[in-house]
Formats: sequence, C-alpha cells, structure tokens
Amino acid sequence: MKPTSIFVNTARGGIHNEKDLIEAITVGKIWGAGLDVTNPEPMDANNPLLSMPNVAVLPHIGSATEEARNEMSRLAAMNIIEFYKYNHIPNVVNPETLTMVKPGLNT
Repeated sequence: MKPTSIFVNTARGGIHNEKDLIEAITVGKIWGAGLDVTNPEPMDANNPLLSMPNVAVLPHIGSATEEARNEMSRLAAMNIIEFYKYNHIPNVVNPETLTMVKPGLNT
C-alpha cells in the first residue's frame, strides 16, 4: 500500500492483524485506518489505535442502515416461519449445532 493509503475493514476483525496495522500507521507505511470491526470486540480501552488521530474506530455499526436492518428482520421472521411450518431454518450460520425437532413433538 502507498503511504497515503487508508486501510478500511468493515468485514471481520480477524481479517487484519492489529499489531501490524499499528506498526504500519506508526512508521508511515500507510496514512491511517477506518475500522468498523476489531478483534477482539469490544476493543481494549488502551489499544493504541484509539488514540491515533488518523484512525476511526466505529462500534461495529456498518450494518446500521435502514435497508440492512429491515432485511435482517425479514430473514429472522422467515427463519421462524420456516422452522414452525417445515422444521427447516434456511438462514442458519452453524447448522451443525442444531438438533431439529418439530416443536411439540418432543414431549
């Protein structure tokens, strides 16, 4: 990256190495950073990134748009309906953690 570059991460905190990022900014390899995610979350209050004037750290609000939140609500409702109707959750992140039992049939 050029010394005028700004590193931006809105995906997952583990994508970047904070130690390397701090060093790159400190020695001028890059100009700064914009982080919507950190690793760990929440970030330690003494993390040097928080005191750098050329770094913006947000509290993981990249999805805080009206459109994104509406879609999240729609997907949650769809998961609930699909589970109760068909014993299936279409948008599950960790399917291996589920023990699918139709509600009311395990009594």
